Amino acid sequence: MNTILADYEGEQRAFGALLEPDCRERILLLRGESGSGKTTLLTACLERVPQAVPCIRIQLRGRTVSVAEIFSRAGDILGWERLANFTARMADLSGAQVHIKDNKMYGEEHSINVVLTNDPDQRQRRRAALTNAWFRDVKTFERPLLVALDTYEQASAEVAEWIDGPFLARVAESPPVRVLLAGQEVPDAHNIEWGRCCTLRELYGVPEAQHWLPVVAAMQRHIPFADPLTWLAGVCHALRGDPKEIMQVITDLPRREGTT
Repeated sequence: MNTILADYEGEQRAFGALLEPDCRERILLLRGESGSGKTTLLTACLERVPQAVPCIRIQLRGRTVSVAEIFSRAGDILGWERLANFTARMADLSGAQVHIKDNKMYGEEHSINVVLTNDPDQRQRRRAALTNAWFRDVKTFERPLLVALDTYEQASAEVAEWIDGPFLARVAESPPVRVLLAGQEVPDAHNIEWGRCCTLRELYGVPEAQHWLPVVAAMQRHIPFADPLTWLAGVCHALRGDPKEIMQVITDLPRREGTT
């Protein structure tokens, strides 16, 4: 089922460009307050990702999503056999052989959480080593790889620091890797390490009534007033273009005759 979306056509075009083979601005930041339609836009964009493009989708939620968790999910999605440098570095750091079978790394000693020990200094060095190894692997990919990160403002301090620093800096030097990052807060798009290949789109809602008429039609609703556009303009003005609130008003409209 396709997500019904009002406007944000410029943002959708920016996302489409993100998947082009010769894309230069490979980092797309979407910043919007709660109710701006950010999650709906993100969902609509991800629905357009071709099957041939691997997509790592991460909802950043405090301590439940660590750097180790991000690497783990990436390996499961991409296939551990494609991450030879990463698994070799894991073996070096764990002091044991890494066994890959049925796209799984076997042995508790190979747990990324174990390798990224609790000692802060050692953890930082090991995280840097694994990050370098992971990017050596994905740089060899022939097709784009998309990493989609949502709710950046909820990321732990350690994960936010890693994304804003080593991760995005290496994305800037890794042509196959594309990043879609969304949140009420996002990293500074003027970062000197990766800002040159970044696009920031601010989401302010959808206040123009004409952009909502196609949504009314798609939802098979009927505006029971002589001048639907004027009525809808009043709604958009009263709700200050808040997509979540406007969608609720449209949902509560009567259904168009002949639909169920």
